[in-house]
Order: sequence, then C-alpha cells, then structure tokens
Amino acid sequence: MKRKGLSVLLSAAMLCMLVSSGTWAEETEQPPKDTFTGVAETEAFETEAPKEDGTVTITSRTVPWYLGELDTTFDSPVYFVDGVTDLPYVNLGDWVDVMVSVYSWNGDTNYALTLETDGHVAMFSRETGYSMLFDFQEGTITFDDYDAFIHNSDNSSLKDMVSLNLTDDDGNPMLLEKIQEGSFDRYGKEVELNLSDYMIPMVWSEENGLYLVPLQTVADFMLAYPLNLNSYFNEEAVYLTNKDYLGFETGELTDIGISLFSAPYGKMSEDLAWYSYCELCLALDHLYGLKEIHDITSFDKVFKETGYKADLCSTDPNVADGALFDFIHYYLDDLHSSFNSASYRTEELKSAGGEGGLSAIRDGKNYVLFSQARNNAKTPIKPYEEVGNTAYITFDGFHMISNPEFYYEGDIYVDDEESVESVDTVLLVLYAHSMINRENSPIENVVIDLSMNGGGQVDAAAIVAAWFLGEASMSVRSSLTGAISTGTYRIDANLDHKFDENDTVADKNLYCLIGPYSFSCGNLVPNLFKSSNQVTLLGQTSGGGSCSVLPMSTAYGTSFQISSPNRMSYLKNGSYYDTDLGIEPDCYIVKPDNFYDREALTDYINQLF
Repeated sequence: MKRKGLSVLLSAAMLCMLVSSGTWAEETEQPPKDTFTGVAETEAFETEAPKEDGTVTITSRTVPWYLGELDTTFDSPVYFVDGVTDLPYVNLGDWVDVMVSVYSWNGDTNYALTLETDGHVAMFSRETGYSMLFDFQEGTITFDDYDAFIHNSDNSSLKDMVSLNLTDDDGNPMLLEKIQEGSFDRYGKEVELNLSDYMIPMVWSEENGLYLVPLQTVADFMLAYPLNLNSYFNEEAVYLTNKDYLGFETGELTDIGISLFSAPYGKMSEDLAWYSYCELCLALDHLYGLKEIHDITSFDKVFKETGYKADLCSTDPNVADGALFDFIHYYLDDLHSSFNSASYRTEELKSAGGEGGLSAIRDGKNYVLFSQARNNAKTPIKPYEEVGNTAYITFDGFHMISNPEFYYEGDIYVDDEESVESVDTVLLVLYAHSMINRENSPIENVVIDLSMNGGGQVDAAAIVAAWFLGEASMSVRSSLTGAISTGTYRIDANLDHKFDENDTVADKNLYCLIGPYSFSCGNLVPNLFKSSNQVTLLGQTSGGGSCSVLPMSTAYGTSFQISSPNRMSYLKNGSYYDTDLGIEPDCYIVKPDNFYDREALTDYINQLF
C-alpha cells in the first residue's frame, strides 16, 4: 500500500540529539557569517514528521558540484532539514547521476547505477548485479557484497591493488602482465551500516519522491574508499576531490583548493558538529584497517577513553580539528594515518603539537640515523652502481613518473646524478636490467637497497618484485569484509613485448637491503622476497605498514588520512599474513654505516656462498 505524507524515520534518541541544546558540544554563540550568493531558489516542503512542534521543514538548493578540479563541474541539488544549512543531504535519485558522472570521469564508462524504491526501502543496483539497500524505517544500509559493489566494472580482480592495465593496439599487455595462474579472489561477507546506532538520520518522503541521506555518509562509503575522493561542502558548492587536487601535498593551494577555502572562518551548527562526530565514528569503525590490532572495539569508546570526545563534538572547528590532529598523531600513530589539512572553517588549530606519538618519534630518529650514515659513505650513493661483480639499485620511494608508453618510446637511461629520492623506479629497473644483461657483464649479484624506502605506488612495487622474481604474487585482505585477492604478475623488462625468462634477474644471486625506515611498499616488497625463498634479506627489521592509505574528510571540511581496510599481505602455505610488523633479515647488519660501505658489503656478500 502506498503511504502518503513525509516521515522522518529517526529513533526517539536521534530526535533528542537533533534538537539537543548542546549537552554534547560547547555552547557558543554563532558568529555572523558572510552570505553566499549565486544559488538557485529554495524549495520548501511542509511535513508531518513526529517532532515536538509537529513539523519538519526540508529545503533544497541547486549548487555547483566540482569533480576533481574546477573545470569539471555540474549542478545538482542538496537538501537541508529544519533550516540547518551547513549539513547537506542528497536525494538518492540525484545521487545516481552523480555516481555515473564520477565513475565516467574516473575512466569507467561501463559503470551503471539504477535506483528502485518501495515505500521505506530503496535499492541501488550495479550493472554487475550487486546491490546497496537503504531501509529508511530501520535506519540501515546493507551491501550484499561491498567490495563487488564499489569496484570498477573493468577490473579483472575483486581487490587487485595494481591499477596498471596498459595494452597495445592489438589488446596485448604492455610492461606488466597479470597471469591467470596464481591469481584468484575470495569474496567477502555482507556489510550492514546501522546508521540508527550512530544517530545518523535518514529522511524519507514517498509523496515527494525524496530519499535523503547525509552527503558525507554516502561519500565516505561510495567515493572515498573505492576512488580516493572526499566530499567537502562550504555552503556555496560541493567539492568531490582529494588532498592532491586541493594542493595539500605541495603546500600551495590549487584553484579548486582556493575556491573551497574562499569561504569565511566560522563555527558550525550544533547539528553539524554532532553529525560530523557520529559520521566520524561510523567511518572509522568500518574503514580503519588497524582497528583490531589497536584493540579498538568502538571509536566512540576510545574517544571517551582518551578524553577527546567533547572536543571532537565542539561547534568550534579550531577545537574539533585540534582534537582530531592530536588523536591521529598521538593515539593512532601508525604512520599511514595523518592529519592533512584543517577545515576551511578553522582559523587557528588548537592542538598539542609536538612530534607525535612514539612511532613517529622513532621513525624520525631512524631517518636521521640512516641519512647520516648514507651521507658519510665513502662514495655517493647512486640509483645504479656496480662494485665488482655486484649491482646496487637504490631508490627511496616507489615512483612511476612517466606514462607507460614512454618506456617503449623513450631513452632508457638513468644519470649518475639522479636523486635516489625522486628517481622513476620503473625507468631505473629497466635501465638496471639492460646494464646487468649487457654483453660481457660481470654482474653475479644484484642488490636492491630499500633501507630508506618509505613506500609509494603499488604498481611500481609490482614491477620491481616481478623483475626480481620472474613472477610476483601480491595479495590483499579486507579487514572490513574478509575478502581476499591475489594477483600474479610478470614484467616486460627488455621491452620486446614478450613476457618470458629474459625479463628477470632471477638467475642471479639476489639480495635486498632493509632497515627500520623501510615502510609500506618498502616493507611489502621485502616480505614478498622473503616468502619466495629466492632473495636474501640483509640489514635490520623493516618498518612495517600493511594497509593502503585512505584519504578521508570530516563533514565540516577537515582533510585527513587513515590506514584503509586493504591490508597488503603475502601468501604462504595457503594462508594470508599481513606485513604490519615488518620482516626480519636473513643476515643482520648492526651498524647503519655498514649499509652504505659498498666495497665492504660486496666482499661480505661474496663470502656468503
């Protein structure tokens, strides 16, 4: 039977929270705020929702939406409840068009999303058949398979972390080939987001065709995790972008960053402050990949235990951002997680400051220790160098700077003056391969120096591992769904468009130099080497870091990042072992100075056989 009228399906507790006078947040007067202009005329609907005054008012405004950068834009409405104009909702019908636009912009033109509604229930369906169910009466969102629902239509693997998929005009793979043998997926469990448990409202009006969910909630689970896009709303426009597009990495705002931050400083409504806290708890409870290891059962609980809850609920963004900054750096302290930028609302971050937690302090000390040892080396450390019968390949990050086509068309050469911090990893590998396999080459030993490698791109890591091993298997496990995936790769190192035994140095004596600063991909690759039994690890225990990085935002505009549910692993005896604790070397080197004494290290290596 068709229902008439508008129902705001909130529990009694949720209603109390929405009309609360501020027991959960600091009570402060709202300062005057500049009025934004250039928005569409507002539409209002009178309602019959069960609130104390008997009515709820919903208004809508059509505003610009910016996708990635300012030059990709479209107009779409956002909705507000009871005049709270800094907390936007989206209608699921409009969100379908947004998602299709986003995936098309991201290169997935086969992506399709449809919406079906039946009373208080609405369902998104992908072209792949996977669904996302909204129950506005129960206050829940359920994915039959979250990983399958969010992943690109053209991905060959459910959770493959390697994105490189380059083919020539005939459809043949270039540079990196994923092979069927050794590659497989296991799908994960159903995921239910119980928004009512987090006091997050969902608003339904069958009569007006409105199925409203807060923008931040759908963006966190449909854009941030799969596409690394975050949502920002400065009351003038919606920005679907991330820290790189905004310019946070370089420290200089881009055009879209300037546009976002053109809004004036100011406090937020109590409704937004409370919702932002609740959404933060919902997102972290489900998307923080190290929750179990950190012994966190609930982020609301840990915020209370650490004394940050009150500040995180504050209507003063200076206080809320300061609390989030300190919590991430002092309590999460996992090195992948960090605070990227305060909200556009924030004028002065009220933070404890300092160096961060113990992990960050130790990491900084290790960096200084090994940097000094490298600087004191007898000869400068170069990206590629040969000492007698041993080739050393040194790079401090996994970077794939050029377009893949370049490597087939450009000059494969690495200058001695190239920096080990910024060298194109792929170019270095291709160059090293040509040198090691040149006519009359003296090279018998090959050493990859990852002792100062802090991580980088998984694609580049796959290329390095495949070059060393001939075939490299990279595995990932989701802490959210339990899904697992393994991809096995080969590289075309000699650029002859064939993937064979001529594209690897697996016939040499292989070594990898690791240390406590070897982190993320700089830790993953040594773990792959260790499990292969083909490479001898030299040095000290690597620094760990198993999760990929997930950029996030708060509902009031803060940018931060966390360790995602994607936990990079290695496969041994049919089991997945994540790499967060680092890996022990086969041969321990006590003094950092000895890492960079290439002549002494070469003599030591030759004595191992």
